[in-house]
Formats: sequence, structure tokens, C-alpha cells
Amino acid sequence: MIERTVEVDVAAPVAQVYAIWADMENLPRWMRFVQEVKILPGAGDLSRWKFGPAAPLLVEWTSRITRRIPLRLIGWESVSGLSNRGSAEFFPTERGCRLRLTLSFDTPGGMVGAFLDRVGVQRWVDENLLDDLKRFQTMVEAETPSQSVV
Repeated sequence: MIERTVEVDVAAPVAQVYAIWADMENLPRWMRFVQEVKILPGAGDLSRWKFGPAAPLLVEWTSRITRRIPLRLIGWESVSGLSNRGSAEFFPTERGCRLRLTLSFDTPGGMVGAFLDRVGVQRWVDENLLDDLKRFQTMVEAETPSQSVV
């Protein structure tokens, strides 16, 4: 299992950062290889994910929110498909909010796994997670009025 943690400081209130992240269907807006996240009807804590650059390199899984502490933490794990788990933690700072994202996952098999092995999966994950969080930071800060964020 591969596990990575990345952090970014966002010049926005914790409540705003948490609210945007907590709406999981938003994730494709800043996570480049997340193609789709759909909350399953009648099961607010279950979501269906599609991840990858394009077919045939797409993988899918169903994920469950395992822990939610408003304005502090969202934890999840897969219940089918690609084995993974993670958490997003939100910390108030003088400038706004520090977001810490931790992901753990098994490398998929087949063509996707072969592709990831060729590109160096751990380096690829590190670079892409940090890029994704920087995109999130830029997006949130662009949507934040230029006033005190704390």
C-alpha cells in the first residue's frame, strides 16, 4: 500500500475550505485525474468514484465516509473497487486554513498498474497530489473576498 501526505495553506476561513472540500462531488474541479464523484442516492456517506486520465486507464470504486468532525476532519475508505483510504484535516492558521491530505491506496492491476509502474507511481503521486492541492488553494482563494479570513 502506498501512503502519502501533502499540505497546503489556504488564505480562506476554515469553514469555507471545509465546506468546499466536504462536497465530494466538487473534487473533480481541482483533482486532475478524478473524473467523477457521485454521492449515491439514499446513502449520503457513500460515493462512487472514477479516476484516471482516460479509458482504458480508468479505475472505479465506492467509498464511505468513516469519520466526520465538522470544520476539522473528513475520513474515508473504499468499500469496493480500488482499495484506498484517506483523510482531509483542516487547521486554523493566522492566514486562514492549513489543509492536510493523506491518501493510502493499493496500486491497481492491469493496464493502469502497468502505466503507473512505468511512470514511477510514488513520484507521480507526490507531484500530482501537491499540484491538485495547489489548484484547490488557487480556486478557493479566488472565491474568497479580500478581507480578513480568520
